[in-house]
Amino acid sequence: MEDNGTAVTTCAELSVGDDIEAWHNGRLFHRGRVTQTVPLMELFWILDSRTGARKLLDVEALEIIRCAPDPAGRAMDLAQPA
Repeated sequence: MEDNGTAVTTCAELSVGDDIEAWHNGRLFHRGRVTQTVPLMELFWILDSRTGARKLLDVEALEIIRCAPDPAGRAMDLAQPA
């Protein structure tokens, strides 16, 4: 998607297949591909690229950034040094 690096403020801005990062207090918590959205509740599901687990995320609780797909589908190392 061409909007890489843009902040997402509502669930309605997300589409199935979007790649996102979810940040909280300056730390990356999740990265993955959107699999389902629930716009009325501002919630959406992703498939976490690090763990392979399905995660339910809240647009209002996290800073959501649309990002480029992870090249070669590799899992990201979320334990970044401060």
